[in-house]
Amino acid sequence: MKNTMKLLTVVMIAVLALSIAGCGSARTGRNRKSSKIKIEEIQQNKGTMLVIRNHPQEAMTIEDYENSCYEVTISYDGYVKLPGNLDSLKMKDEDFVKIYKFCTKNAEKSKFANYSEDVCDGETYTFTHYDTDGNPHVIYDGYCYNNNDLQDILNTAYNYQLDK
Repeated sequence: MKNTMKLLTVVMIAVLALSIAGCGSARTGRNRKSSKIKIEEIQQNKGTMLVIRNHPQEAMTIEDYENSCYEVTISYDGYVKLPGNLDSLKMKDEDFVKIYKFCTKNAEKSKFANYSEDVCDGETYTFTHYDTDGNPHVIYDGYCYNNNDLQDILNTAYNYQLDK
């Protein structure tokens, strides 16, 4: 009988602990759901969300340098404008969300503040996020050959190049 009472007590404590943990998970689930990105609301904003500027880092004249630089512009309405494309192209929702999360997450945190690569030629990139008030936030400026996060954003934007 004593063993049965001990077992019953242990089971009741376990059930109580699981129910408390379950309530916490349910609350977390609700919070997670409410923080889900609503693309339609974001795309009601006007203006530019992200500009990725390419800077060649090789010996050339100023004129050649200016002709070699280019920008990729992604607007809050979900369109991307790449050099060589006459028109802006509508991004897929998943690509837009990826870039939006990258911008908002990294504009506040300085994830790339101490990141650099020891390279002396090729191309550097400047990633500038513009918040909904139009204030610029430089996320990263430099070489990014070996950074998977930055390369992923570049590749996502460049996938909208028409001459592929």
